[in-house]
Amino acid sequence: MANGVAFVRRDASNMRDWDPALYWYARAVGRMQQRPGTDPTSWVFQGCIHGVPPTITETNEAFSQCPHGGWFFLPWHRGYLWYFERIVRATIKEIAAEENITPDPSTGWALPYWDYALDTPTSDPIEDFTSRALPAAFRSPKMPDSPNGTKLTVDNPLFLPEKQATSTADFWQTPHRSPGTNSAFEVLPYTDINPFTAISQTVFAATHTRQTDQPSFGSEISYTSMDHFRRGFGELENVPHNQVHGGVGGWMGSVAGAARDPIFWLHHSNIDRLWSSWLSKDNLNPDHTSWLDQTFIFFDENGQIQKPTSREFLGIDPRDYGYESLTDGNGTRPVVVPPAQVPEAGERVLATAAGNPRQLLSLHEPTEVSLEPADAVSRAMRSMTAPSTPQNLILTVHNVRTDVPPGTPFHVFLNGPSGELDPAGPYFVGWISFFGAADVDGALHDHGGHDVSFDVTEQVLRLQEQGLLPDGPATISIVPSVPQPVAGAADAAAKATAPQPSFGSISLTTV
Repeated sequence: MANGVAFVRRDASNMRDWDPALYWYARAVGRMQQRPGTDPTSWVFQGCIHGVPPTITETNEAFSQCPHGGWFFLPWHRGYLWYFERIVRATIKEIAAEENITPDPSTGWALPYWDYALDTPTSDPIEDFTSRALPAAFRSPKMPDSPNGTKLTVDNPLFLPEKQATSTADFWQTPHRSPGTNSAFEVLPYTDINPFTAISQTVFAATHTRQTDQPSFGSEISYTSMDHFRRGFGELENVPHNQVHGGVGGWMGSVAGAARDPIFWLHHSNIDRLWSSWLSKDNLNPDHTSWLDQTFIFFDENGQIQKPTSREFLGIDPRDYGYESLTDGNGTRPVVVPPAQVPEAGERVLATAAGNPRQLLSLHEPTEVSLEPADAVSRAMRSMTAPSTPQNLILTVHNVRTDVPPGTPFHVFLNGPSGELDPAGPYFVGWISFFGAADVDGALHDHGGHDVSFDVTEQVLRLQEQGLLPDGPATISIVPSVPQPVAGAADAAAKATAPQPSFGSISLTTV
């Protein structure tokens, strides 16, 4: 429990359905949604600070700032949440004054967090909502009509309907989540949100090159650039951050729409909590002035522009808030640690698999491709054990993109036999998230699809030692983390309008 701070952020996964913190959050969101989009304290304006949907024509210097894939990812989002929290608190105070509610519920209100890793997995079948399900207040279309009400009779601003968009225009009609999200006992499996690897890092940010890759907690050093998905993800931004965005899907799976889903703010509150937890283990933030003195643009509860720097949001208990727990939901050590994700492919191409021109990924079952030529793959695998020719093997899935968010991350496997594509098993390579790689984001991230690279050197050695990597073609399997139901023969329209995640090619290269 945080000590000596004015506001304590609590875990929504441990709250009763309509805990006062969630009730008043819903009331404030509803009021903010009623404000004109030009009001800096409105729901629309605050969402546009993260990203601007194509339906919004207004412009502002604060819009579309969100840095991803660079070392400002954590301090920028921390400042973003802090000013948003103040706006919500002031809105709660406004509502309570109008309704003569005492004591003032805004006095101790703090933004909750969603600790999706709180419940660790068991071998028992999942028959009820876990901490990886959306908190109950976000799943219900209705909410109580008063702080102590028990009947759900009022429209709930925290709830978004599920929808499978049929086009970019249809996607942006109304905020929504991917089909199945609201009713899921777990939005994602534990392996996709386990923050153990991130929390275990000792370096905040590193410079990645073709020759070296140093895993880091935060994302790649970007100096003074507020990058958008152009550099390397840190472990925390990769898992759980990107995977949760992709798992909730809908507008949460889009950079331009994410902050318009009320669960966004609880997701990022948990990401911020994990940063505080990492710092509590005597890890250190960067001390470079280009990181400390970077200026961001936000608006406060009075609608006044504020331009704080990173150095104003440091520490375990930054500014005036702390967290209920810095130890719960910090993850558990995986049985097999997957390969590190690296920002770039290697230099010498050994084998490829082309999409001709693009390979669509199945939302229902594994998509398998073979790397060719097979003899080059076999030679490369064998050379891993030759001490005279040290080299790293880099597996890259090129030009990953989708039309609309698919509502699930994907798992990548190397030579996994049919029926053994388990992310806790030895063949698991890593994740592909389509957050930031969707065509619906338009010009916000106009650099095309992502390249996702993994250093599979140690994995190949481990598979060889265990006799699990025989000579012959290398097969890459890409599997939806949460397979979608297969549409029946009568659902031809559903098949035709389903998301179309895809990639351009796959390569195996050396460094």
